[in-house]
Amino acid sequence: MFRKSALAALTITGAIALSASPSFASSSFTVAATVNTIATVNLSMTAYTFTSNDNTNADLPANENAAIPAGGNITGFIRTSKAGTGIISIASPAGPLTGTGGATIPIASLEATCAVGTSNSGVNAVPTGLSAGAQLIPSASIQCAMYNQGGTGSSLAVGLLLSLFLDDTAVIADTYAALSGFSITASAT
Repeated sequence: MFRKSALAALTITGAIALSASPSFASSSFTVAATVNTIATVNLSMTAYTFTSNDNTNADLPANENAAIPAGGNITGFIRTSKAGTGIISIASPAGPLTGTGGATIPIASLEATCAVGTSNSGVNAVPTGLSAGAQLIPSASIQCAMYNQGGTGSSLAVGLLLSLFLDDTAVIADTYAALSGFSITASAT
């Protein structure tokens, strides 16, 4: 009987030893990510005005040009694809600006200059294609700045200075009401 008990104990111990051994298994999984382009933009100036005392200045600066903050009045964020481009543009309404006496100023009499502000930061944050005295176009956009990094992509904070000018050499003396419909747009591909 002792022998049967010992044999049964060995069998149970062997079963316990087999079930206590670690077992290994594997399973696999995949990871996918969608990272979208981003383009946001903000303009701190809500109005530009001009005061003309003569008709001799082809590039009369807006009264607000001197008040633009050093940090830039166009701010935003752009994230492009690796081969993409980010563009900041100025869109104009059809116009024209109409005076109280009925005189008009065509949109093409306005010019825009965009300069590098101090808020540009991040990967490839140096703007190119800056407009310098670019004539505004009725019902269209002109490029203010471009962020094109030749296959490396951009992820950056945008900081630009926008100055507007008026060619007052052929403008009839009048008080011209504010014209809405101007805007800053940002795009990223």
